Amino acid sequence: MFSAERLLQAHPVSAAAETRAATARAVEAALGCVAACTACADGCLSEEDTAGLARAAAAAENCATLCAATASALLRQSGHADREGLIGLLQSCTSACLRCERECREHEMMHDHCRLCVEATTACVEACEQLIALL
Repeated sequence: MFSAERLLQAHPVSAAAETRAATARAVEAALGCVAACTACADGCLSEEDTAGLARAAAAAENCATLCAATASALLRQSGHADREGLIGLLQSCTSACLRCERECREHEMMHDHCRLCVEATTACVEACEQLIALL
């Protein structure tokens, strides 16, 4: 099974244990969000009433893109020297997750893909905010 923490530990430039653990949680939450948002966007566009779900689909696609970029940047330990850039990326990821969460929350009672997307975006926001607090 995939373990971001093991990957981060194996890197020759490794952060302190607390930061590494928070980074691993953020990576795993972001990758989970990529999966949930991608599936949700596809689900929204596959429903009968796509017009009512267009904003949710767009928000989910944007969120998936930012979460993928965030996970990739977090896995590059040598990139942590740019603390401000990394914090900015984490804040952008958080913002995209919050927007997606708002859009999908409107549909979560009718569509399981939206409910699962809300869960994933909420987890990603929490993980990103925890990491920002440590950086």
